[in-house]
Amino acid sequence: MRAFWRVLKGKWTLEGQGMSKEARTDQNLFQLSAPLMLSALIGMVVILADTVILSSYSENTAAAVSIANQILLVAFDLSTFFSAGAVVMISRRLGADEPKKARQFAEVAVAGNAIIGFFLGLILYFGAPWWIAAIKCPAVIVDDAIVYLRVGAFTIVFNGVMMAGTAMLRAYGKSRVLLVLALLAYTIYLPLSYGLVFGAGPFPEMGVKGSALATLVVRVTAVVALLGVIVSQLKFRLMFWRYSFSMLKEHTKRMLRLSWPLALDNLAYGFYQIILVSFIAGMSVAMVLSRSFTLVLSAVLTVLLMSLSQANEVMVGYRYGAKNAGKVTQCVVKSSLVAVLVTTLSAVFLAIFAEPLFGLFTKDPEIVSLGTKLLWLTVFVQPFSAVNTILYYSLKTIGDVVVPVAGTQIMMWLLSVPVAYLLAVSWGWGVVGLWWVLLMEESFKAAFLVLRWRRCARSFFGLTRASAPGESKSEESA
Repeated sequence: MRAFWRVLKGKWTLEGQGMSKEARTDQNLFQLSAPLMLSALIGMVVILADTVILSSYSENTAAAVSIANQILLVAFDLSTFFSAGAVVMISRRLGADEPKKARQFAEVAVAGNAIIGFFLGLILYFGAPWWIAAIKCPAVIVDDAIVYLRVGAFTIVFNGVMMAGTAMLRAYGKSRVLLVLALLAYTIYLPLSYGLVFGAGPFPEMGVKGSALATLVVRVTAVVALLGVIVSQLKFRLMFWRYSFSMLKEHTKRMLRLSWPLALDNLAYGFYQIILVSFIAGMSVAMVLSRSFTLVLSAVLTVLLMSLSQANEVMVGYRYGAKNAGKVTQCVVKSSLVAVLVTTLSAVFLAIFAEPLFGLFTKDPEIVSLGTKLLWLTVFVQPFSAVNTILYYSLKTIGDVVVPVAGTQIMMWLLSVPVAYLLAVSWGWGVVGLWWVLLMEESFKAAFLVLRWRRCARSFFGLTRASAPGESKSEESA
């Protein structure tokens, strides 16, 4: 808690005073990723505990939350529309030693995400019954899923602001601040979730609605704390009359060049996952829960990988902004190797202890058996997934977004969806069939992105960098 107050009092500076351009670009993978990784791992423990709370209350409640979250995840991804572009543009400007422009990009990103999140929340709130019906939710959990989705709709605008602020702090290399804020949020969330779900102290028993309300309260608290930090230290203000319309338009365009392909990719991926869930949702609640519990456990792999990827993304941005082309590829190769090693070994650990881990959620032997198979398949998926994630976000940072997005989308819709239907439905493999499709998809994506990076490395870094891909000449001189 003292660390948190140090952040709020401004003792951890974000402008980089005293940090030279060279010092900023020399930050390594461990320095940037360790706080992110620790924060994410603590978050995983919280998610695990929350899943235990929900499944202890009712397995139907856990299934309803899982179904609703699949829809909310699509909206959450869309509400972060400007975040992807913000990380890249802020880190590039910092690498070029232009902190004022970096702050301007951050302000535009926060406002843009807030506006998008507001309208997405309205769409989800009023369309909740339709969305739940579209995913073929089992009748026994429809009402709970609608309740969770409607309360969750209020969190979307706060998620957008939070993710823009988080992107800003990552780009400034201040991941320790994110760790402190995450600890604050997690400290509030678990006791609040338990109290609202089961009814404890002054709270009545609220079940699925209580879980959703706890999430809403924590997101609001996190946004207030986050904005407090960046306002006090970055001199952040949402006063756009300070800026000319042409400047706002130009900053928005630059971020949009990087953000719109990724936003469409996230949207399409979210609908792709909804389609896959619809293939198994009508088969049994056991299949839905085995998928849900497996994703909860394997999310530790995701957070480890994303922590490494986000740190690598900032490093690439710094070096690219500083026109240090030689270190960019070196950075990407090293990050890929570390990500493969760390996440694959973690996947093996989860698979070995699959039965006791699933025992935290359920005693149903069918769910445990299915989940164990899924975790062992995840071991083989993970190396490809690690390479994909590092390369995908590295390509985005150097401005190459359209081709990677187009390639991965073609694979998903023209290959993965038909094969998933064949294996899961026609052949009756169910949820296990979806994981075999995942293995196929990730291996093909890995091959494609490796080839794409090699081509980009030759064409982008083999030249004297006149201007960055996705970055206009005017931006270089701005």
